[in-house]
Amino acid sequence: MKSIDILSINICGEAELLVADHQSAKSAYRKMSINFDSIELGMEGFTGDMVQDKKHHGGNDKAICCYNSDHFSKWKKDLGFDLLAAAFGENLTLTGENALETNVFIGDRYQLGKAIVEVSEPRGPCYIIGIRYNYKKFPVHLQETGFTGFYLRIIQPGLVTKTDKLIHLSSHPEKISVMDVNYIRYHDSKNKEWLQKLIKLKELTLEWREYFEKILIKL
Repeated sequence: MKSIDILSINICGEAELLVADHQSAKSAYRKMSINFDSIELGMEGFTGDMVQDKKHHGGNDKAICCYNSDHFSKWKKDLGFDLLAAAFGENLTLTGENALETNVFIGDRYQLGKAIVEVSEPRGPCYIIGIRYNYKKFPVHLQETGFTGFYLRIIQPGLVTKTDKLIHLSSHPEKISVMDVNYIRYHDSKNKEWLQKLIKLKELTLEWREYFEKILIKL
């Protein structure tokens, strides 16, 4: 049974004003690694973790944001950024091949401590990332590479400890990866066969399915 290693569980309890040369915004993006042994995971996220922009973030479908720290070296090499845990505002900083977007599949379920979670959608990189690093094009780089990270929805809440891993429980039969979804959205959005496939993938969030449906209608 494959598992995903977790380097850090990260939360932010209060929003702050992030300022860049091109823009500013209030956000709870700058999360910090928890310094206690365990934390409760509810149906909409970790206890003590706030969501500032509830229109675009939060809720059960986006309860946990995940990012693979294996990508940090690329951004250091390409853009010169020294990145640490929670660099992308993620709740779980992950590591290893099993956490790559090519190896994480929509609808797959994992045990996380006493909780059960399910892969719901790719993380859609937004402008806040550009503000955080004072580099407006950073979200575009994430989209182009597909190194976006992903979200987990909560199937069963429960206590999570700092030493827990994401233990793989079940695979979705379609085996559509986070990278597959990213590729269609950002590189191959006129692929009718794939658009139809993603629209029918009920484990993919309604927001993303409706987005693909609107594209398909226009083709």
